[in-house]
Amino acid sequence: MSELLTGGDLRARDHHRIEDDARAAGPLHDATRPDGVRVQVVTVGLEAARKLLADRRLSKDSDALQREIKRQLAALGSTQTDLAGMFGPSMLNSDNPKHARLRALAVKAFNAEAVQQLAPRIEGITGELIDGLPLGEEIDLVRALAVPMPLHVIGEVLGVPARDRAGVRALIETMMSMDPEVSQPASDALGGYFHGLLTGDELDESSLFGRLVAADDDGDRLSHDELMAMAFLLVVAGHETTAGLITNVVHDALDNGLWEKVAADPGLVPVLVEETLRHNNPVRNSTHRITTEPLEIDGVAVPENTLLVINLGSAGRCPVAHEDAARYRIDRATTGHVAFGHGPHFCLGSGLARLETEIVLRELTSRFPRTSYAGDEQPAVTENDIMASSKTLPVVLRR
Repeated sequence: MSELLTGGDLRARDHHRIEDDARAAGPLHDATRPDGVRVQVVTVGLEAARKLLADRRLSKDSDALQREIKRQLAALGSTQTDLAGMFGPSMLNSDNPKHARLRALAVKAFNAEAVQQLAPRIEGITGELIDGLPLGEEIDLVRALAVPMPLHVIGEVLGVPARDRAGVRALIETMMSMDPEVSQPASDALGGYFHGLLTGDELDESSLFGRLVAADDDGDRLSHDELMAMAFLLVVAGHETTAGLITNVVHDALDNGLWEKVAADPGLVPVLVEETLRHNNPVRNSTHRITTEPLEIDGVAVPENTLLVINLGSAGRCPVAHEDAARYRIDRATTGHVAFGHGPHFCLGSGLARLETEIVLRELTSRFPRTSYAGDEQPAVTENDIMASSKTLPVVLRR
């Protein structure tokens, strides 16, 4: 069931069928990543997914994850040895109490008050980008808006200079391809960039990166490895997932004939965002976990030291939790999902992602109420083991 990990030549909505069929067939599916590493993909209902995401027996410890992945890679004869980019000791790849310590250093930048203070700047960046878009001709909204908007926002929050952001984005795209021949050099290059930024004289002390470098909690400072891992996490997660959410929401609004309805009633914007998070979540699978002891998932035995990911899409479309769960509907309560995870690792940037997506959808529908999808078929989806959003989104903007 490697299709549960990679997009391949799948088209939009194909992954829904694959995930929902897998959930109906059973809770565990052996899958192989493009680099040959074997992972168990968990497809369970919403409540079971919540319990697993908060289960302490499913560890996020960086050392344990890297040890098992390197063991498998070595058995395959792989020369890939550096996994620090995606599996470094960040708050994402750590358990409590280390996780709580690292998260506390970043949480103030993403709390509700801080996010709302960013709203005027998000609106400004969105407006500037939209002002440059042509009317009446086909454009790719992924490249033109969905990617650059959150990239500029998180770049300003973190302290990544504007001149460097396009290059950082290009390295991230390559790194997430899951092809070790190109992803490893890209990871190394991105690591070199972050090292220079975090140790250089140009770092803005008022930015989040600047504050993390200076952070001192009773003499306990972040190590260089922790700083580097935090940089990878915040830059990648801070724009990649939001770009996917913007893409999927615009696609869903057009695909379900809701664009003009939202243009006439902006109050529907948050409803569409939540239904897309439930039904067409851009984060297809959770990040990796490893079992610290033997356990059972829905009656199936799982050995110790098993790598697994939890499929978030199938949990969101759980038929027990939602009536008519396989359909996209905006006449339901849409808060029942795990699109941002659950438990200690609930997404720190969920509020920012929602705000950015709502601003983009509101601005696009109000300015261009007659916008239409320009493709002849459903767009191809991304090709990595985490994301599931359209690679391109061809649209024609019309007033």
